[in-house]
Amino acid sequence: MVMEEARATPDSVVSEFEGTILRNEDPFSYFMLVAFEASGLIRFAALLFLWSVITLLDVFSYKNAALKLMTFVATVGLREPEIQSVARAVLPKFYMDDVSIDTWKVYSSCKKKVVVTRMPRVMVEMFAKEHLKADEVIGSELINYNHRNKNLELRPLPVIFHDGRLVKRPTPPTSLLILTWIPLGIILAAIRIFLGSVLPFWTTPYVSKILGGQVIVKGKPPQPPAAGNSGVLFVCTHRTLMDPVVLSYVLERTKIKQQLSKGDLVVCPEGTTCREPFLLRFSGLFAELTDRIVPVAMNYRVGFFHATTARGWKGLDPIFFFMNPRPVYEVTFLNQLPVEATCSSGKRPHDVANYVQRILAATLGFECTNFTRRDKYRVLAGNDGTVSYLSFLDQLKKVVSTFEPFLH
Repeated sequence: MVMEEARATPDSVVSEFEGTILRNEDPFSYFMLVAFEASGLIRFAALLFLWSVITLLDVFSYKNAALKLMTFVATVGLREPEIQSVARAVLPKFYMDDVSIDTWKVYSSCKKKVVVTRMPRVMVEMFAKEHLKADEVIGSELINYNHRNKNLELRPLPVIFHDGRLVKRPTPPTSLLILTWIPLGIILAAIRIFLGSVLPFWTTPYVSKILGGQVIVKGKPPQPPAAGNSGVLFVCTHRTLMDPVVLSYVLERTKIKQQLSKGDLVVCPEGTTCREPFLLRFSGLFAELTDRIVPVAMNYRVGFFHATTARGWKGLDPIFFFMNPRPVYEVTFLNQLPVEATCSSGKRPHDVANYVQRILAATLGFECTNFTRRDKYRVLAGNDGTVSYLSFLDQLKKVVSTFEPFLH
């Protein structure tokens, strides 16, 4: 049943966001996300250190004062587009994890839906309208001084695209743990990257376990191409920028450029990463290259920091991956496609791509979508599509330069 904070008729509903649509009524962790993602570690730490003051204000019934203090520390000096960017790309994932399905069932049955929030409207509006299908969002205003789910009718639209570095919602204990871990994580990442660049491939599984990481390999990878034979095309799901590096370690093919000259090639037909259990639409271009296609299901698990981001310097992505206490990569080799499933037998590239997408999704337990890279950046950057693809390519070049020692 809808809690008492929501008022509903058969045609309309007015519901509070915190404590009703969301199970948790404390908005502190969402302000922590804004502080971290829009500003950085200093503001994140400052807000965490004020948590005890905010809690005391709440205890003594000064809830408005506590809310104003959180809002001020998290947003002062930020431009509205910066807050909107976090609200669009980061917050929806954490909101979705906290949605009360029982409340949602009643809420979604009404035609007219209004959401009331204690947080600034800009932090909630995008999620409420896009995922909860709210008609209106009522919240405080900041002053500027300068479809594929089968049970979709029973739950909010899933969050497929989201951004930001933090994996867990930064509650006060979690925030303190993250702050404490970051210096250790930086040192651990430097050690992992250094050892990975100088030690032989065969030592990787042992060194990874000693340093807390793990690479899980399932299936049997094909043998390296013999003299005179062309290599195979590894068609991978795209989870992080580490995908081709991890695959090269698993295959123990030491010189990537030399292997390319012999024929082996790794492609990620999605064109960009997706964090959630969904696969983006596969481009059919790879199917035109060869009939020797080996699908590879890539997945990863991290505890503190995401290894991909659409905002900021992408060269930091591998560093954030190795900063996690126990990063895990899973690599599953599937059987090479039979000739009758390739373009050699007359299949259209589009059909081959769809088939590969389906079998990889089934292996991982993911869902297929028709979304593309353009859709991802349109969602994360806003409907105006303000993300510059030239800027994106410039950042990609920086990532390549980060892995230059692996390529030569």
